[in-house]
Amino acid sequence: MKTNKKIQTALALAMLFTAQGVAAEGFDQSKLYVGAGLGNNSLTGFDSAIGWQFFAGYPLEMVKLGEGVTSSIEVGYMSTTFKQEILFFGTIETSAKGLWATYVANYPVNEQVDALGRIGLDFGDDSGLMFGVGGEYKLDEQKAVRLEYVIRDNVNSLQGNFVYRLK
Repeated sequence: MKTNKKIQTALALAMLFTAQGVAAEGFDQSKLYVGAGLGNNSLTGFDSAIGWQFFAGYPLEMVKLGEGVTSSIEVGYMSTTFKQEILFFGTIETSAKGLWATYVANYPVNEQVDALGRIGLDFGDDSGLMFGVGGEYKLDEQKAVRLEYVIRDNVNSLQGNFVYRLK
């Protein structure tokens, strides 16, 4: 999924303007949330590999998408190492790691389950556009678990994450 620089620049500018909106609205630390988890990552030509990620997010109350739909911005870091055995040559390795930033929209399915979608940019080894879809199950007011499928230019991930809202 190679993306051109115009799309990446437009998305980066949109995220910058959104961050300015958060600053104008007044940043409230109690609205922050953090998360971490594992991903089963795939890269063409290599065996799948387990990687990890952590992230922080902030809800965007000034963005209205429809009845009950919420949105947020998230920034995070992911890391994974891929290995492949090559006959007569041994094992070759490559890694994918780096920072990312995404816009996330949550659509409530019921009181405990949200469908979610994300779009943003990866600034690491797999730099470029990234997007994903998945679901979030709320354990209580502060804790949730997520299952998502995230696609980057080269690395695709099936991720399980734990989310904690600081409230």
